[in-house]
Amino acid sequence: MNFALPSWAFSGARSLFFVAICLLVYTWVVFPALLWILKRRFARPLVPAASDGLPFVSIIIATHNDDERIAAKIENCLNLDYPPESFEIIIASDGSTDSTETIAAAYAARYPCMRLLRLERRGKSSAQNSAVRKAHGEILLFTDVDTTCQRNMLELVTRNFRDPEVGMVTATVHFLQPDGAVPEGQGLYWRYELFLRAAESAIGALATGSGQALAVRRSLIRPMSAIYGDDCIIPLDVRLQGYRVVQDAEVVVFDTMPHSVEGELRTRVRMTARNCTGTLSRVPILNPLRFPLTSWVLVSHKFLRWMTPLFLLAIFFCNALLLFRLHYFLLWMLQVVFYVAALIGWFQTRRAGEAGWFGYAFSFCLANLGFFLGLVKVVRNERVTAYQQSR
Repeated sequence: MNFALPSWAFSGARSLFFVAICLLVYTWVVFPALLWILKRRFARPLVPAASDGLPFVSIIIATHNDDERIAAKIENCLNLDYPPESFEIIIASDGSTDSTETIAAAYAARYPCMRLLRLERRGKSSAQNSAVRKAHGEILLFTDVDTTCQRNMLELVTRNFRDPEVGMVTATVHFLQPDGAVPEGQGLYWRYELFLRAAESAIGALATGSGQALAVRRSLIRPMSAIYGDDCIIPLDVRLQGYRVVQDAEVVVFDTMPHSVEGELRTRVRMTARNCTGTLSRVPILNPLRFPLTSWVLVSHKFLRWMTPLFLLAIFFCNALLLFRLHYFLLWMLQVVFYVAALIGWFQTRRAGEAGWFGYAFSFCLANLGFFLGLVKVVRNERVTAYQQSR
């Protein structure tokens, strides 16, 4: 049956099929294995210098219409186990139209360490830029309204900065989630992500962070464009200036995953679009001669992962052209079974709110759909600037 496909077409489809499989396996299996080996053999411990005391910290919270959560966030920050005279809290309201500013103003009237900035609606990054200009801290801590910090977080964060090579510290985020295999699948994905970040941090190549809580030396901060996210652009700027980005496993904060399929998809699309354009705006960080480890990590961890849906499409359709060979037919059927499982997971999630074991396949496909749509936004030059919560 070889006459069914011209030899040149067969050769091309087979070559693309195997190239896509190799890239997929490298991205999700080989790259993590190489990181694990490098971490085991070449981990770089922090080298703390003599300390002159606790640094002054400015806690920056950008918010928009969060009146249901802002009081709990402020209380959480006020209760941090850190000398009251050594930190301040800046609420940057990005054009809130509900009672967010009224609540924050009431706290600011009671607590000298509190300040409220009433800003026009220009996006989260713009609000953060305004807060940075008003901040007095040597260390700036950016955190989200939905994030809950442990009481000793500031003490744990600031100890990392005793090493003069450390420019930024990012927290380890633990997500609180409802029962069900879809959020379980998201949780599995996040644990995998944390493993990669911990290994990258250990070898001094980490160039990303968690927007839920990240701290940076004020001297290293650069104005952020409204189209980029802080968790993407700040780590890149820190690395470009020759400083380390550290993920501290002991600095734990808590957040909640999006409650809906639509919320998870919006989050994935927004993060992919903003992080991709943000990384491409800092092209020198991709120079392997200047940043050999960091450039390798960014390409392998970010760009190839964002391209995973393209690899999956290439594998599926090239495989479909090779069905007249038994082993190719079996491989194609395995893919069909996987995508059918993801489809069942979607139907069960919509109907009953949980998908059982099918949720894992659905979560993987949902993430890659988000990557794909995010890349489409990048290609179409669509920009995301407004601060919003995906639920």
